[in-house]
Amino acid sequence: MAYIIQKKTKNNIYYYLATSARVNGKPRIVSKKYLGTAEKIAQSVTGEIIIPEPDFSTVLELGAVLALYDVAERLGVRAIIERHVLKRNQGMPVSDTILLASINRAVMPKSKNSFYEWFEDTILPSFFKTANKNSLSSQGFWNNMSQLDQNTIRAIEDDVTKAVVKQYKINTECLLFDNTNFFTYIDTENPATLAMRGHSKEKRSDLKIIGLSLMVSPDNSIPLFHEAYPGNKNDAKQFSEIIIKLKQRYKKLGLGDCDVTLVFDRGNNSEDNIDDVLQEEPLPFHFVGGLKLNQCPELLLVPLKDLKLLNGKAFKKTRAHRSLKKVFGREFTAVMTFNPELYKSQIRGIKNNIKKCMSRLQELQKSLEKWRKGEVTKGRRPSLSGVSNSVSSILSAEHMKAIFDHDIKKENGFVSLSFKLSDERFADLRRRVLGRTILFTDRSDWTNEQIVTAYRSQYHVEEAFKRMKNTDHLTFRPIYHFTDSKIRVHAFYCVLALLLTSLMNRELADMGYDVSVNKMLDSFQRIRQVTTYFSEDNTYKNNVVTSYTGIEGMAKVYIEKYKLLCKL
Repeated sequence: MAYIIQKKTKNNIYYYLATSARVNGKPRIVSKKYLGTAEKIAQSVTGEIIIPEPDFSTVLELGAVLALYDVAERLGVRAIIERHVLKRNQGMPVSDTILLASINRAVMPKSKNSFYEWFEDTILPSFFKTANKNSLSSQGFWNNMSQLDQNTIRAIEDDVTKAVVKQYKINTECLLFDNTNFFTYIDTENPATLAMRGHSKEKRSDLKIIGLSLMVSPDNSIPLFHEAYPGNKNDAKQFSEIIIKLKQRYKKLGLGDCDVTLVFDRGNNSEDNIDDVLQEEPLPFHFVGGLKLNQCPELLLVPLKDLKLLNGKAFKKTRAHRSLKKVFGREFTAVMTFNPELYKSQIRGIKNNIKKCMSRLQELQKSLEKWRKGEVTKGRRPSLSGVSNSVSSILSAEHMKAIFDHDIKKENGFVSLSFKLSDERFADLRRRVLGRTILFTDRSDWTNEQIVTAYRSQYHVEEAFKRMKNTDHLTFRPIYHFTDSKIRVHAFYCVLALLLTSLMNRELADMGYDVSVNKMLDSFQRIRQVTTYFSEDNTYKNNVVTSYTGIEGMAKVYIEKYKLLCKL
């Protein structure tokens, strides 16, 4: 026999469907099924949907961290690291530490003190079971980072690069190389040899800097080699020490003898460097590089009408003149180009610099005149050498000293300044110099279009550096390490972060989503896993809702893999 009974708990009435039967001759309830409150029973009868009030919800970062983790796992990054690093008997595996550091650098760079808080707010604990607050503390990181020396890092990167080239079928016939540096806040007295004072490309001469060499592929700026080096070493010297390493990296890819062309800018030029690039051992590279205009001044005398238009819309009416020139002790093919877009850009920059120089020279001139007239009498009277240094500083911008005439004289103890812009030399600069670039190469078999295209692809490595100097994603700075060994590991996982994001960006491009890396990461970071908890009879049930925020297509492949892994 079935009937409904009620039960009152804490002023709430709950209903049950009870079934009774005789047990040993006495009536007993043999089963009881919970029906809920009167409101819930009414909902079941009428079909109305009543959404109960949730107890609480958790929100975890899902999109970006999941996609990067997925790319790394398919590459076998952790397995590769574990092959080269001795296993520790305690704490997290070194491979987990490096991969987590790379993912964090890509999406939301954090110091080691706040790293665990970020980690807890992502879905990554689902995949890194041994991670805890202690293993992700500063000391936990340092313990694992100490397992990686320079040779180990290079061996790991050898294998990772080989996997990348094989799985993604990277075209290695043209490779791009360049150097940059990053300023640090490392103390002056710190003994680290990688952090040194030098020529900062970010104009921070007041701080120590760390150099970074990078070789990337032209497609999606995928890094294939990196090395951290002392910040006081100039580009040409660093290049000379790294050429053999670039060749060894390529040889370990196991692609056999290939027509490899290395592209680099003129800052890396020297006779020895060119000889080393072309050297047969361990294998020869071809090259495309740039020259300073004064290395082939006779080419600047070639009139524009004698330059031939390059074929293809991508060149935007760029003209070129081809010849053979002897530079760095050898005869090479030289291609001088005139780019109208570059010309317009340089003219704008020069006109702005002219205005600034005129204004500052006039201010200096007026200041000297006030001394001569006696309007200023206090302080130290300007000297010839002091004024000369000031003028040199004012005219330090490119081409300014060439197009300004100035005269500094001293009469009756007072210094005077006169100056003017030379219209003739400015016109000559516009006619012979601006918009022109001189390239040189041993690839005499290439067309002008191929040579120019190869050199212009140098922007891919510049784009990679630009990403690493971004303050939102992939940033190399700030560097929270103060020893050479830890700085090298920091550089390694920063470049690994760049690698994973570049590969992710390439995959999206293959799906038809052509977006920048920053836009990609911003979009994926908006994807969250929201888990809402409801209480019922002192037990918890949950409902998982994933927010796609308008980028379902880009996220779909990674989200579906996650659902499969977690059996949601």
